[in-house]
Amino acid sequence: MIHRLLLTMSLGLLVASCGPQGMSVPSISNPLKPQTYTWYPQRSVTGPVIVFVSIPRQEAVVYRNGVRIGRGACSTGLPGHSTPTGVFQILEKDVDHHSKTYNNAPMPYMQRLTWDGVALHAGFNPGHPDSHGCIRLPADFAKDLYGVTRHGGTVIISNDAKLPTMALSKGFGTTGPDGRVAPVWKGVSGGSPASIAISTTGQRMMVYQKGQLVGESPVDVKGSFRSFRGESVFVMAGDQQWHRAAGSGSAEKLHEDLVVSADFAQKLRTVMRPGTTLVVTSERLNSRPGQSRDVMSGE
Repeated sequence: MIHRLLLTMSLGLLVASCGPQGMSVPSISNPLKPQTYTWYPQRSVTGPVIVFVSIPRQEAVVYRNGVRIGRGACSTGLPGHSTPTGVFQILEKDVDHHSKTYNNAPMPYMQRLTWDGVALHAGFNPGHPDSHGCIRLPADFAKDLYGVTRHGGTVIISNDAKLPTMALSKGFGTTGPDGRVAPVWKGVSGGSPASIAISTTGQRMMVYQKGQLVGESPVDVKGSFRSFRGESVFVMAGDQQWHRAAGSGSAEKLHEDLVVSADFAQKLRTVMRPGTTLVVTSERLNSRPGQSRDVMSGE
């Protein structure tokens, strides 16, 4: 297992620097200037898309099937209008959206993350927080991103400046039949791949299909994940294994340190297939129950 893990990590570092046929891409460590971005969709042409927004870096990074395909400068919320952190799903997309809150202001290529005012969209980004809570992106980057995402896609907004590595994980473990509080399950086996989010702080798992919450369960958080801070993102690949696409955290201990009931794990397996994403975060999860669909997005 150790040799396999080290091999996968080495391959991940190679993927991070080169694309198809040895294509070179800019280092993730080089800071982006305001209103600039990079876009290399040919590095990974299929698979689930995850967007990682780092508030300290004022950057949005895009991964497809665990490979970085884009990175753009952004502007998040000003003090008093801060952008919330956590794990979000894309709730709505609109190429030509206009705000009903801020004088019909244009918000091209809008991708809504909450019903009460947070979205990704094209707009001016001067290199520092400058919005009323939304995430403004360079116009061409917003357009390119819009073209590769889908409803229900995963967006992580974080106060962590760490960005990706690649490593292999066994998955997460299970308790015996006398697990804690009975979980809720509405998932459809054989349906779309699930998106799974786990909060180590809230000790809670939420499972989505097509952007809809279909399962929820308590999680026993053990070992190194008790002091975990930040986010880790995992993608289930064609080898039926979890591959870490972004963030920190111990991949080899994941199955020991994040534990759900055996019954819930059995249900999860019915919606886990290549394309399933797993996000582990120290942030509280944002399910936003009861929010009205009539509340318009942002700015």
